[in-house]
Amino acid sequence: MKEALYLTDLIDVDTLQRIQDAFSEMTGIAALTTDRNGVAVTKGSNFTDFCTKYTRQSKVGCARCELCDKNGAELALEEGRSVTYFCHAGLVDFAVPIMAQGQFVGCFIGGQILTEEPDYDKIRKIAVEIGVDPEEYVNAAKRVSYVHKNQIEKAAEFLYSIAGVFSNIAYGKYLALQAKQDMERAANMKSDFLANMTHEIRTPMNAVIGMAEMALREELPPSAREYINQIKSSGKALLTIINDILDFSKIESGKMDISPVEYEPMSIVNDISNIIMTRIGEKDVELILDIAPDIPNKLLGDNIRIKQIMVNLANNAVKFTPKGQVLLQMQYERMGKDELELYVSVKDTGIGIKKEDMEKLFRSFQQLDSKRNRNVEGTGLGLAISKQLLELMDGRIEVKSEYEKGSDFSFVIPQKIVEDIPSITRNEWDDVTVVDFLKNAYVSEQLERDSARLGVKYTALETEAEVLQLRAKGEELFVFLERTSLTPVVEKFIRENPQITCVLLVDFKEMVEFSMSNLLVLKKPLYALNLAMIFNHEELRLNFSEGEEEDFDFIAPDAKILIVDDNGFNVLTVNTALIGLSLVYGVYLFSQLAY
Repeated sequence: MKEALYLTDLIDVDTLQRIQDAFSEMTGIAALTTDRNGVAVTKGSNFTDFCTKYTRQSKVGCARCELCDKNGAELALEEGRSVTYFCHAGLVDFAVPIMAQGQFVGCFIGGQILTEEPDYDKIRKIAVEIGVDPEEYVNAAKRVSYVHKNQIEKAAEFLYSIAGVFSNIAYGKYLALQAKQDMERAANMKSDFLANMTHEIRTPMNAVIGMAEMALREELPPSAREYINQIKSSGKALLTIINDILDFSKIESGKMDISPVEYEPMSIVNDISNIIMTRIGEKDVELILDIAPDIPNKLLGDNIRIKQIMVNLANNAVKFTPKGQVLLQMQYERMGKDELELYVSVKDTGIGIKKEDMEKLFRSFQQLDSKRNRNVEGTGLGLAISKQLLELMDGRIEVKSEYEKGSDFSFVIPQKIVEDIPSITRNEWDDVTVVDFLKNAYVSEQLERDSARLGVKYTALETEAEVLQLRAKGEELFVFLERTSLTPVVEKFIRENPQITCVLLVDFKEMVEFSMSNLLVLKKPLYALNLAMIFNHEELRLNFSEGEEEDFDFIAPDAKILIVDDNGFNVLTVNTALIGLSLVYGVYLFSQLAY
């Protein structure tokens, strides 16, 4: 059954009123627009005193006019064209049907004119019937315009043509609107489905990962341990994909909320550096952090979403960079006393992007150059999610890339300043000198930049002989070197010069210990914050292990824990974990709860 159309669904009332007024002003003929039932939807144009001042002011007369309008609409529908007729008071009217896709949706009513002198006795009789003064009614009739019948018919035909054009245009817009609404409904259904599906998948997926973790704590043959490690690793990769789909569906359905909180930018940088260093693994890629040391200590914004965007961009950089560096920059520009624009950039020396592929970057479920990148895992949602999250936070994202040479993804986002003091505490470092004995060019260049920004002197050494010539002359020397540079000769030099502090830069997962009090071991990445902590003689506690197995050296023998979940695997996983950590004195289990 064809859906019933309504005139005002096709053409808004203001447009109908403008069409009607223009016609009436051009022809001098009164006009009114009704719906398909003859009920007026506009105000009358150029109505005569005979109608407005007398006929329609009477309750009986108004009812008769409304009946005439309805009869005119029905007559126009019956004829399927414009029709001319006499109203109950003897004036000439015409009705023009408004059709859309073969359906009658409304009518233009026009007229309130005469083609010949009326019967005044009849007009007096009607006046009595509707309760108005007969002579005044007759005088009003004498002021009604006379129009030749041919002119009336031409006016009606003109209006019929106009009505046809506008109704066709309006119907096209109506179909487009309906299609848009259908698409939105379909998109919402898809988003709701994805949200529900990913939520349901995450529960057993967490159980898989959790039980794999528990199994790894048991005594296992090497082959079984390797298999379970693969299960755990694959489970985490799948969980990342599921979370991306869930975020995407939330954004599409308008359910993604931005929650501003107070946060420390340096905390975000530290967290991200730990995450990205684990992603780099054994790759010949250096993570370089270029962070403005004077960035305000506390800002107001959605730090969770900002971190998510930064991780997405940095993860992509690591994925598509076989060797070289991934450079994470965080700078800012003040926009007022209490506001700034946070600028974040992720540059890499990776495979780059072709010019013709740039426009595909932020499309959902789109991966570029699938043949070349077929071994790179991912949903193709990271950049699309990042772009939409930035738009929700009034930010913007840009990308520059050169094929086979690398890419630069950057975004700018406004943030409120909460605590306007520098993130990095700077003491008196006038006598501090940084000695660079690093072989990695990327790390060495950043050390030089950070030294300049922190206001300390910098010098670079290239040979072992130059190191042996070092002597502190009233200055505090910090020598930065890598494991390959720590030869027996250099190690002896360090032991014999306790006044010189040496900083050994090691890989993120490397575990080393030395008995020299003036040798500090620092895990990569090296950047302004841990440099400042070294210069201030603070304890370095910035890097946290992200290894497969963690050691916990605490117990809580008196703890009582209630575990509630509707999934038995989840309860079992948590319970096993608590037992393994010696945390349980009393554990109460409740599972398979009915919702």
